[in-house]
Amino acid sequence: MGGSESSQGGRRVSFGLDEREQVRVLQGIRLTEDVVNRMKESSQSKRDHQRSPRASNGTAPSSLAAEGKPKSTGTVGNFFHSWLSFLCVLHAPGVYCGYEQEQALVQEELLRLAKREREAANEARERNGIKEERQRVAQMPADLDAWAVDLQGREAELKQQEAFYKEQLARIERK
Repeated sequence: MGGSESSQGGRRVSFGLDEREQVRVLQGIRLTEDVVNRMKESSQSKRDHQRSPRASNGTAPSSLAAEGKPKSTGTVGNFFHSWLSFLCVLHAPGVYCGYEQEQALVQEELLRLAKREREAANEARERNGIKEERQRVAQMPADLDAWAVDLQGREAELKQQEAFYKEQLARIERK
């Protein structure tokens, strides 16, 4: 039988698993068949209430039964479900039995975090774009100065060519 410990609200809780990976031992005491049967009945009633939203007497099902059985996969999921079922059956004070609600809250928090991350990435991208634009604007005067020097060199070259062609034209006219 496997075993483990958990700490809930400052009090230490020990538990163990049987060969079917179900909780069978709590604080060193083997659970009686009565408690195990109550756990099974609780799971069974949860499944019944999931199929039919009304109890057999026509009244609304209890909030515990209405929450339904959490979907569990694998060893850890089976253990977690067994542990939650056990705690819910015993109605242990301070222990939260709404697995689905907790899961929904975690999903909402993950969505909020993902949204914040996307917003932060967009802001970082915007800041980088602004920074690059500022660098281009800061570089422009230097580029303009280089272009001005280039243009002055070309202008001087064109003036030399103009002078040469005028001189050649004057020679042709003299002949």
